[in-house]
Amino acid sequence: MIKKFTVSLFISGLLFLPSLIRGNSYSKETFNDTGFNSSQNKKENVYDLTYSIEPFYDIKKVRFIVTVEFTGDRSGETKILLPGDFGGKNNFEGIKFLKPLSQNTFIVNTDKPEQKIIKHPPEENVKLYYQVEEIRDDDIELGNHSLVILNKTYFQFLGETFFILPMRDWYSNYKILITWNHMPFTWTLANSFGINEKVQNITASLAQLSGSIFMGGDFRITKKTVNGNPVYLSIRGKWNFSDDQLSELAKEILTIERNFWNDHEFPYYMISVTPIEGDGEQGGISRTNAYAFYLATDRKIDYRLKRLLAHEIFHTWLGDKIKFAEPEALSYWFKEGFCDYYTRLLLLRANIITLDQYVKEYNNILYAYYTSSVRNEKNERVANEFWTNQNIMKLPYMRGDIIAHNLNASIYKNSNGSKTLDDLMLDLFKRSKTESLIVSNGILSALIRFYAGDQALAEIMKCLNSGASLKSNPDALGPCFDLVIESFRKLWFIGELFEIPTYVLKPDINPNSKKCLEWFRVK
Repeated sequence: MIKKFTVSLFISGLLFLPSLIRGNSYSKETFNDTGFNSSQNKKENVYDLTYSIEPFYDIKKVRFIVTVEFTGDRSGETKILLPGDFGGKNNFEGIKFLKPLSQNTFIVNTDKPEQKIIKHPPEENVKLYYQVEEIRDDDIELGNHSLVILNKTYFQFLGETFFILPMRDWYSNYKILITWNHMPFTWTLANSFGINEKVQNITASLAQLSGSIFMGGDFRITKKTVNGNPVYLSIRGKWNFSDDQLSELAKEILTIERNFWNDHEFPYYMISVTPIEGDGEQGGISRTNAYAFYLATDRKIDYRLKRLLAHEIFHTWLGDKIKFAEPEALSYWFKEGFCDYYTRLLLLRANIITLDQYVKEYNNILYAYYTSSVRNEKNERVANEFWTNQNIMKLPYMRGDIIAHNLNASIYKNSNGSKTLDDLMLDLFKRSKTESLIVSNGILSALIRFYAGDQALAEIMKCLNSGASLKSNPDALGPCFDLVIESFRKLWFIGELFEIPTYVLKPDINPNSKKCLEWFRVK
């Protein structure tokens, strides 16, 4: 049973502000059901969780004043979670002046600075006060982009870096009220739950609230529609492309990917763009109902940008709706490698890239894999060193990309042309929804055996479990391409001899012919 709680955030003054690899260091095991039951509240609340946010000017800083209100546990003690380590930064330092406002309420520290215990009368409302400020001491750039941005011009923050949360069930839905008080009338507001709404009634889990993004200030809003549902672009600054050009690209990518999965349960979606420092830098992070871009102002709409957006949006399914068993890194060859494969393939199907661009990048992947110093490492090492070894980090992406190409050809052959890798992926998605399937390498092995046969599975497992190099399937790019092997030494006459597979167009073949494009299901 679930108790109600209410959280109110206030910031006094006139203004307020906010942040390829996602991650949250908070253990979800701490968000267990602790008797949070609305039927037992001494004071009934319309909302389970309420935030009221208001800007405040200090002498040198703009801050948010936040009051948090919730119904305490029947035990008289409630654990709360403050912003902690996220994006490689300690966001706890941005929380100031935390204190109780309700009567007979006390805050007790624990051995973890981001976790505290609130002592209070049993099942009474608890009200806390705190302020949030920006702790960044340098320009906004990749590495510190997830920190709260808060100045006189605009704000942006991620849920993990801003909200104090009662430690309740992480995935249950709650009724949440967010009120934005005394915002400058010229400011645009945009977040994971709406556009320009100063009072927001939301039904969401703590996981969704923590994984959200909020912004306001001199942002420009562009609206598109995908399958009848709105998609918003929230952007600020000057760029080498128009707002509409980027918004149209997002619409095309969302359309092709949602159509691929036949999944249109997205009544709201937002893409934000925040300028950062650096030459050619770009990054992003998937959020609740949203995707956050961080781009250097010299960026343009090129293959790199298209690829980043398509890759991260594809994780809406492969990683979010299709969940993976722990340790998740053991399945990164599938989660990240197959995501790379479908990023390129769906961009081709949407006519956003050309077949020549597709083949060129895949040949680059093959070159990188077959010249990699860690290509023969076992999957176990990948899981252990993924976050600490740059060479190891790249390996599951390359392996998975090659495996996906090979597997698609094997499924096509094994089914006499009636099925492709698409069928395996859609089957996996369906089972994830209907059976609450949690994907592991064992689950994937069974699917691969069913669709492609024992030999295809044996080759994949030999690579993952023994570190054997993958062999490129000659038919991986269909009937219009030949596979050739090029020999290469890093140093003249000495050093390791590399044999690198490369796909080349067959003589007298038009790559845009129906025969060539049908293999990739390009219409």
